[in-house]
Amino acid sequence: MYIIEKLIEKAKASEAGATEEVLENFKYLIVKEASRYHIPGFTCEDLVQHGYLSVIKAIAMYKLGSNSFNGYCISSIKMNFKALLKGQIKHFREVTNNDMLDFDTCGDYEFTLEDEVIAFDEVEKLYAALDKLDPLECDIVKRYYLMDNGFRFEVLLLKYH
Repeated sequence: MYIIEKLIEKAKASEAGATEEVLENFKYLIVKEASRYHIPGFTCEDLVQHGYLSVIKAIAMYKLGSNSFNGYCISSIKMNFKALLKGQIKHFREVTNNDMLDFDTCGDYEFTLEDEVIAFDEVEKLYAALDKLDPLECDIVKRYYLMDNGFRFEVLLLKYH
């Protein structure tokens, strides 16, 4: 078994320092890739952190015994940066510059680990905000946004008064 395979096995087993050592091996590639992208709302440090998250995700998803972690991880880092760029372009409705997107755009966007964490955090914030509303206000929000009902204030007012 190669040295990197043993290191990945230790990282998967949550041994102290193993994940940090893997991250150290890809640090320069992450910084290099992060410096290639200019995404609105993200600083270079944000992009570097996104790169580190890509390595952590690659460790978790890597199939031991494949003996190709370096290639798998490098592809994961690059793909996740491109997916982040693609997602932000959709969000801001910007016109893409084909020179920025030097990759094959076939296939659907797959949610990254960071996307899942952000979505979970946003849902928690939403429910906390809903808990602060009066019952009438909460019912209006739920009916309009969650049940896709229109505003029918007369029905709601009769229900609560």
